Amino acid sequence: VALIGVGNMGKKYAQMIVSGEVANMKLTAVVIRRDELMEWGEALVNVDGGHVRIFRSADDMFKADDVDTLFDAVIIATPHKTHAKLAVQAFSLGKDVLCDKPAASDIGEALTMNEAAKKSGRIYGMVFHQRLYPKYMKIKSMIDAGELGELRRVNLINSRYLRTSYYHSGAWRSSFTGEGGGALINQGQHILDMFQYLFGMPQRMFALIPFGKYNDFAVDDEDTIIMDYDNGMTASFVLTTGEACHEERLEIIGTKAKLLLEDNTLTITRHQDVEEYIKTEMVNSRENMQYVKETIEFPKAPEPYTELLERFARASLEHNDTYLVAKGDEGINSLMLCAGAYYSACNGIQVKLPVGAEDYSRLMEELIMKEKSIKNNI
Repeated sequence: VALIGVGNMGKKYAQMIVSGEVANMKLTAVVIRRDELMEWGEALVNVDGGHVRIFRSADDMFKADDVDTLFDAVIIATPHKTHAKLAVQAFSLGKDVLCDKPAASDIGEALTMNEAAKKSGRIYGMVFHQRLYPKYMKIKSMIDAGELGELRRVNLINSRYLRTSYYHSGAWRSSFTGEGGGALINQGQHILDMFQYLFGMPQRMFALIPFGKYNDFAVDDEDTIIMDYDNGMTASFVLTTGEACHEERLEIIGTKAKLLLEDNTLTITRHQDVEEYIKTEMVNSRENMQYVKETIEFPKAPEPYTELLERFARASLEHNDTYLVAKGDEGINSLMLCAGAYYSACNGIQVKLPVGAEDYSRLMEELIMKEKSIKNNI
């Protein structure tokens, strides 16, 4: 594999690969643009016995004389707005691609990546490692098996990410110009992906976003979204990066059971089908309703990046995308939820999904112009 992007996550991937943690994967090329990171890169080369070649730009790497044999796949861990160009270049050379979240900062770019992957016939994966969390795997299996009955209501609150100096860790962060948004396009992509992975995509949504509630910037650091599904399910989604107390709470109401996930504790309350109960019981309320409660504690574990990388390697080697944790064309779903929220909040309207790529592009242009105008006035 070749690695493009050596920020926090890129360095982590590189170290895991060269240390032998990832089966069937060898790092053979890395792009390092910043001079101050060259020392780190040279140490990386020495760790892996000189098998890693350093390039000063992605273009140089893609134009290398031995690009056909130098690497089979590319891991993209760069700022969001560079993802599309890099992925399209890699696909055009017949390389497989693993892209860190989000797929892109713009709907149109994500669609372009999907089309390039399809045209090339190569493997395309996304780094949505939270799908491998045992707590979410348990919930997913219960939903798919019908243990909850028909899903009727979902409420999610997440204040996991309290951001301080993180916002200043890169000039491109926390801006419409550099990142395409704030919390939703960054930390929120994992949570939005998990949301759509478990419950599917809503058909309508309405968002209230107090842009820059906790920070002096134009993007979002808190988001409240109401979602509506054609099957009658409704959902609320709250993401905040400015609260002192850590809360991860997911409540799922089905006709046969209720799930309450609080951090790593899952409480399952099973009961008979409530819709049948309402129709047939002659009592006033819940007198005859029977409940069975179960609690599961999920121990804390290391982030499952190793498994995600190994599954990508297997998908690449066997040319079979069923091994992927998340297929690349699914990356547009969490991005679409983000786009729908921004479009709704900025226009004060309920939005029907999908949001048009051109409509969203125009909104981003307006937000970027407004952001630049405010900075220039300051």
